[in-house]
Amino acid sequence: MTDIVTSRRPFPVPADEDARLAALAAYDIVDGAPEPDLQLIAQLAADVCGTARAVVNITAAQYQHQVAAVGMAPQVCDRGDSMCTISILEPAAVVLADASTDPRFADNPHVDGTMDSIRLYAASQLRVGDGQVIGTLCVFDTEVRELTAVQRAGLDRLARMVVDVLELRRHSGLLTEALRDREQTLAELEATHQELLRSNTALQQFAGQVSHDLKNPLTGVLGFISSLAEVPAVADDETATWMLQRVMSSSTRMWRMIEDVLAHAAVSGAPDFVPVALSDITGQVLEDLHDAITAADARIDVDELPAVIGDATQLRVLLQNLIGNAVKYRHPQRRSTIRISSALTGGIQSISVADNGRGIPPADRAKVTELFTRVHTDVEGTGIGLATCQRIIAAHHGTLSFRDTPGGGTTVTVTLPPAPTTASASPCGTAAHSSISPAADATEPAGLRRPSMADARDAVHRSHGDAAAPIWAKLLRTSQLTGHETSDDALPQLLRAMTALDPVSRLCAHAIGIRLAAHTNTATTTRSAA
Repeated sequence: MTDIVTSRRPFPVPADEDARLAALAAYDIVDGAPEPDLQLIAQLAADVCGTARAVVNITAAQYQHQVAAVGMAPQVCDRGDSMCTISILEPAAVVLADASTDPRFADNPHVDGTMDSIRLYAASQLRVGDGQVIGTLCVFDTEVRELTAVQRAGLDRLARMVVDVLELRRHSGLLTEALRDREQTLAELEATHQELLRSNTALQQFAGQVSHDLKNPLTGVLGFISSLAEVPAVADDETATWMLQRVMSSSTRMWRMIEDVLAHAAVSGAPDFVPVALSDITGQVLEDLHDAITAADARIDVDELPAVIGDATQLRVLLQNLIGNAVKYRHPQRRSTIRISSALTGGIQSISVADNGRGIPPADRAKVTELFTRVHTDVEGTGIGLATCQRIIAAHHGTLSFRDTPGGGTTVTVTLPPAPTTASASPCGTAAHSSISPAADATEPAGLRRPSMADARDAVHRSHGDAAAPIWAKLLRTSQLTGHETSDDALPQLLRAMTALDPVSRLCAHAIGIRLAAHTNTATTTRSAA
């Protein structure tokens, strides 16, 4: 222990005083708002011990603060004058029938008559979780007398109650701070979200302006080049014809680059998630690429492809880039063979485009999705296609990976969320659950139950976890529904609100909507047949 001299009296301090003061600061009890429960505990201590006075003392760096007091007004005294400055150093409670006979306290101003004439003195330490003593629960009187064993035990228990109150105060402060930080974080996220929306809107507007400002003049250039090529003086001049072909080739490359850049910008917005039949999309892409496929003499095998949840336009751009690359980067010494297949593993739907072309070296695979990166520079291209694919897959919360095709070439695999195929298979878990869903009507077709509000609520809980309760309340408010207006007839109204809320809710809404539409159509057909 080290003595510290103050303006009045020196006082001893624990060897770990800095750690003790750090523990005390966590409770914010000295300078913070008063704690009413401490006053009640002090009153209980006085009643249990039969004393006129009881205090809750907090021992700070230089002063002792009475944060609750019975039989006297709360005071702040110099730590050197405090009796409890000694008591906090003791391993157990200090209980004295006559403090004037104890050499530790005999000359204390609260004992020798200078400030008071305390005789009965009992102090139980406030020992917090890490073992530090931050103060005492103290009872005292001017009469000499003993405390019973029951009274001593009661004082110790009440001291532990003081610590419990302080711990509750500390945790409440931490929770308040966490909530304040969360609100600030949510506000920052909302501001960032709004800025992204504004930025995406500006980018799309810019893309449209670029389309007008660059493509239209370039169209004129290409038209004039075509007309110039038909002029007899140019057509008959071998050098002029060669130069004109070079101009046409360069202009065409510029046109393609503008198209690729605009396509890349166009996928920056949030996808419009709907069920998409990949077999139909693939057929459309193969029609668009017919001339390139024919010119390359490429063979394309398409397996049965599934339906997925995604943005139809973006997925078409994705497949067009992947298949187009497979055709473009074919191997010069063998016929191009491309296979488009799918697999469902662990609930994850994957689509693969495998070719036997030039391949992508493993060292280059990490960078090929970066904008304007090209591996095979001897083949015409812009280095934008795979970057666009990466953005599309990221927007769909999927993955894009590369591996070698056995025998040579590259296999590109993407993962996408699967579309629901039956009432019991939904990405948002909207299958019937007997514990929360009403029983199916006996007149409904076998195996097809009309989705209910309970299914929607279950989907929200499954997809949003701990945040489900406030999100469900927000959906009801947005739908202008109350707790008494949540019949199943209001389900379409709720689904519209889910679609506008966020991408995850939109997925769930589409999944339930598919079931609702299927039920309506099937039920109508069944009634008509009847």
